[in-house]
Amino acid sequence: MKGINIINELFRPFASFPNNGKIKKNVLYFINLTKFHVYEQLLVEESLYRLSSHLSNDLNNVGFVIINNTYTDGEQCEKGVRCEGDEQRNMVNNKCIVLGISGKVNDYIKDASYVKGNKICIIKRFTGGGTVYMNKNCLLLSFILPHNFEKEKKIYPSNITEWIFKFIYKPFTDEKKKNSSLFNENFYYHENDFVYKTYDKENEKIIFKKVGGNAQAFSKNYFVHHTSFIWYCNYQEMENVLLNPLKQPVYRNKRSHYNFLQSLQSCLHKNVDTPNLFIQQFISHIREIINKKNSVQKEEFWYFNSINLNINEDKAMSTFHLFDNVHMVHVDLLRDIFLFYTNHGKTTNLRSTHFLDAHGNKVPDTYYQYPSFILT
Repeated sequence: MKGINIINELFRPFASFPNNGKIKKNVLYFINLTKFHVYEQLLVEESLYRLSSHLSNDLNNVGFVIINNTYTDGEQCEKGVRCEGDEQRNMVNNKCIVLGISGKVNDYIKDASYVKGNKICIIKRFTGGGTVYMNKNCLLLSFILPHNFEKEKKIYPSNITEWIFKFIYKPFTDEKKKNSSLFNENFYYHENDFVYKTYDKENEKIIFKKVGGNAQAFSKNYFVHHTSFIWYCNYQEMENVLLNPLKQPVYRNKRSHYNFLQSLQSCLHKNVDTPNLFIQQFISHIREIINKKNSVQKEEFWYFNSINLNINEDKAMSTFHLFDNVHMVHVDLLRDIFLFYTNHGKTTNLRSTHFLDAHGNKVPDTYYQYPSFILT
């Protein structure tokens, strides 16, 4: 196991070892941000995304795969399991409405008084896409990658979600390897969403229900794509909080949240019945993808490394063997990265993730109360 102590070591892992015409070495980092509030996860992702372009360009590339399981720990605490120390972070208000960068409160939120009275925080994120309501019910999965990670096809905002589905997720559905598959045959891509696809025999038509919403951002050299997979649907709560939006995919057809949304569990292989099993299987498949990528590329090599923050230790140990290196990192490194991003000359004014009040006004980071990893 190796440590990463300074920002430069993260973004330029091979800076002291020039290529000299040999194989280019790159690193894909995996970070488990379970126990992070969604707001701080987005701040970390925005920082990594923006700084990667500035600090890694024309050098050995880096990329990031980030997971936040907002469901499991919160569910355990609510069921009465004793939660102490860091686990108390999930007992504190984690209810939030996350708007896309151009989203407006009045277009998506049904009742500002209800939101305020129930201490639901509102976040405007740095990526596009629609609005998501979360209350310890989602698996959040993000990719921050250089454009040249994909060699065969040029990536655009218009095709990034389809590429993610075909390159990252679709290989996880393999009828020949049922015991190691992640998704079942119902998992599908449709109109920029990840959906549950089924056939309505009575009405003789195909039905699509959304299981994962997507958002993205693009810069000259990097892109970020993140998905909110719904693990559990509290339809009544969604109806209380969110409007049926005017801008929506055609296939929704004004359906209510109950008729439009579906749990991701309906799209998973029967052996994958918990979020932690999903994460373990997902890491295993990313390992396979990197191995395959390295086997066909002769000019560069991707390492698959884990950044272990020592806040989800019991869940991480079982997958250590899948990584080329495991970096033991104090969570303060992420705070330093965020502070560097917000104070660096080239990125000082780029920050786009902020809290909003119930009327859509930007408010300070301290407006909502929650335990913090990087803002205190």
